[in-house]
Amino acid sequence: MIGGHLKVTIVGAGLAGTIATRVLREFHDVTLIERTPSTRQEFGAAINMGPTVTSWLESVGFDRKKAGSLVATQSRMYSGKSGEELQKIDMAPFAQHNPSDWLFQHRADLWSEFFRLATGPADEVALKHEDGSVRCIWNAEVLDIDVNSGDVTLADGRVIPSDLVIGADGIRSVVRHKVVGEEAFRSARPSGSSAFRLTIPAEIVPKASADKFLNREAPVSLEVFLSLDSSNRSVVMYPCRDFQLLNMACIAPDNVIGVETEESWFAKGRKTDLDRCFEDFCPEIKSLLGVACDDTVNLWQLRDQDPLPTYINGRTVLIGDAAHAMTPHQGQGGTQAVEDAAAFQLFAHATRATVPTILKDFDRVRRTRASQIQNNTREAHERKTPERLWKHSLYNWTYPGINECLRRLNAGEEMIDV
Repeated sequence: MIGGHLKVTIVGAGLAGTIATRVLREFHDVTLIERTPSTRQEFGAAINMGPTVTSWLESVGFDRKKAGSLVATQSRMYSGKSGEELQKIDMAPFAQHNPSDWLFQHRADLWSEFFRLATGPADEVALKHEDGSVRCIWNAEVLDIDVNSGDVTLADGRVIPSDLVIGADGIRSVVRHKVVGEEAFRSARPSGSSAFRLTIPAEIVPKASADKFLNREAPVSLEVFLSLDSSNRSVVMYPCRDFQLLNMACIAPDNVIGVETEESWFAKGRKTDLDRCFEDFCPEIKSLLGVACDDTVNLWQLRDQDPLPTYINGRTVLIGDAAHAMTPHQGQGGTQAVEDAAAFQLFAHATRATVPTILKDFDRVRRTRASQIQNNTREAHERKTPERLWKHSLYNWTYPGINECLRRLNAGEEMIDV
């Protein structure tokens, strides 16, 4: 091969870190560090993968069946209070810009599939080369990173020499302040809203709702119920795990829920708070919330981060929520993490000497792209209307990949021309 094996250290074995491992193991030796004590299991609820990444994922061995993915073809928006349908968006017209599918799946199922791709046998995960290796270090806390040398120091005293360090350690990233300073480290702040997250097993979903939202014979749809008042409350739901679960996110202002801004970003939710926040919504929503209980309701404080001035420093780079945390109002968090991972194909033939230069190209594309989507998401969060929520869909769902974006930038063209 051209170049040589890099020693790559990835901090964080979540969605971003595991799929990045799959890309880089093609040519390089990867060490994946995770602070949880054993093979982690994603918790929470469902997540979508947009059409900018699904074809690429399948090119690196992604198996929709293993992930329990469902292909969404439309979105419907309703008045949350009356239940009246306001708008239906068909995904078909977007196919001319990106002819891939829009997928819904449970986070835990998606993580399990990404981890299989990261660590599974080469012949099972579509590896074109078997040059690299993967090792996972669990229950490991990162104490320090030398962004220029690449040395990663763990709390137990071990030092891991690295040619490339990737901070994929999420919204509370310990790598971020090493890359962009203490001020940016604190920048993932409460957005002012929180989301009650729950998944309802198909067998207890009220029949009328099951016929409408879990119907295998009907188009798979993203359903959005908007309060259409100054509170900006909303209920978003869609099926996942091959129609076995109905995923729901019920978003309301923190001051309506009673969340203190200093509270943990994740906590158990209370059914009484959920019912109170959506007591004026239509009977259809209230009947679905009626089957929930305290044990099944989680509360996520939604965090908002200003676009960072850089994702790179020396031979260290940020990806996923460590780089561009955003609220879920455009459904782009997971997709942007996968776009980040796909960009590591730039390192196929890298050497230690070329890593900093290649990272500059990574930053030119990925920071420009994800920062724009952060701004799009913030706009949708500030005023949720059908028009605002879909205003930026064409940009969000159009991305020609890292190599084409670089070609266009080098030619003086628009990176994404929509």
